[in-house]
Amino acid sequence: MKTILIGSGAISDYDVIMGYLDDDAFVIACDGGLKHCREMGITPNLIVGDFDSAESEDKIFYENKGVEIFKYPKKKDMTDMEIGLDIAIEKEPESIFILGGLGSRFDHSLANVHIILKAIKEGISACVLDNNNIITLVIDSIDIEGEVGQNVSLIPLTTEVNGVVTENLEYELNDATLKIGSSIGVSNVMTRDFAKISVKEGILIVIMSRD
Repeated sequence: MKTILIGSGAISDYDVIMGYLDDDAFVIACDGGLKHCREMGITPNLIVGDFDSAESEDKIFYENKGVEIFKYPKKKDMTDMEIGLDIAIEKEPESIFILGGLGSRFDHSLANVHIILKAIKEGISACVLDNNNIITLVIDSIDIEGEVGQNVSLIPLTTEVNGVVTENLEYELNDATLKIGSSIGVSNVMTRDFAKISVKEGILIVIMSRD
């Protein structure tokens, strides 16, 4: 089973989201993500948030459909997206996709990349994506699929990431150390339609870009 979290961030092409939806997908709308759901004509399985960014008519629309809604106070210790992620993790899916998690609010965008670490530590594949990027974290190893020539950037989340090894990237790394404060891992390139990235210590951000 996969779980899809839909936030209020920028989504310029709904075909991207629709490509991830199937009969097994459990969809959680996070606050303003209701707008995206309604415009796509999909009914989420669950709605969470303090509803400071959702339109009231969208909330009422889904209330009338009988969708379960978890309302939280505006003053709380985590974002609506993190609340949705915690609920998703409890369901023990194979994978979690955050859509509408990137946008003009860089603080929220960055936080959404950080919080997927919760899922990854539980052995759940997780990523944040938009029309141009797929972002995930690596704490041990990961296999990625893409296209020959596609950009793949490796950016440390921790101060250092040690023992970095890559396969099928143009600029190969073998037991390398990547440190915060350098752009050395930006814009590597896939030489095949799949690649492998592994680390021995630390947390690595992996960004696959299409533009």
